[in-house]
Amino acid sequence: MHIRKDALHNRLVEFIKEKYHHPDKEVIIRLCHQVIYNDCTTNCIIKGNPSNWKFLPKSKSLFQSEQGCGLPIGNLTSQIFANFYMDSFDHFIKHELSIKYYGRYVDDFIIVHQDKEYLKSILPKIERFLKTNLNLSLHPKKMYLQYYSKGVKFLGVMIKPNRIYIGKRTKGNFYIAIIKQSDIAKDHKPNKEELDSFLSSMNSYLGIMKHYQTHKWRKKMLFKHLSVWWWNQVYLSGGIAKFVKKKHLCCSTMAKTASVAKRATCV
Repeated sequence: MHIRKDALHNRLVEFIKEKYHHPDKEVIIRLCHQVIYNDCTTNCIIKGNPSNWKFLPKSKSLFQSEQGCGLPIGNLTSQIFANFYMDSFDHFIKHELSIKYYGRYVDDFIIVHQDKEYLKSILPKIERFLKTNLNLSLHPKKMYLQYYSKGVKFLGVMIKPNRIYIGKRTKGNFYIAIIKQSDIAKDHKPNKEELDSFLSSMNSYLGIMKHYQTHKWRKKMLFKHLSVWWWNQVYLSGGIAKFVKKKHLCCSTMAKTASVAKRATCV
């Protein structure tokens, strides 16, 4: 919400002109300009009840952003542009502050150092750099110092030495999504659009969680809480990694999936 469009655009154009050497260079520059300066708050369609926006922080809405600032969070290009926008910050952390263990994605970052007092000492420097060079500031309620053995929350997971756990919020959201889909199936026979929505929702969570040690937990949650109706329409592929429509199944695979679901239900 606070990215300065002019600063982003100017740096991006300079970067493309210097690094990109293909005939469509000017087309790329023009498209970047259109994407960056597009005002998606104009002529937009707002779905849902307006009251749902009541408690949305102003810092989370483009409708409340400073003039000339902010990118739509739903655009894939926004994530790419934000990472590009923060490139100078990465260099500042790694080279000027000489931080060896550092990670960042968009506006979330972690720094690991053996000296707690040193970490405290660089906070003012980080805040000064962000404000002066990028017109950004650290969120006062989202900074914390944590001893490494207790782990660190980062990008929806809990990172601990030699292992990574899926975050509690992601687990809770997955459970809510399962219950929501089960309620739909109990209320009526889902149509094609609802089946597509089911696949999109469930596979989104499974795609995230398959990267972590959650196989047993995913299996338990799905076989325990997901409505039987859905098991007649879909099957799990790649272990517990992805739902696929059953019409693509061969008979033997369908029988195997049904058998697994039945055993899990009995247990």
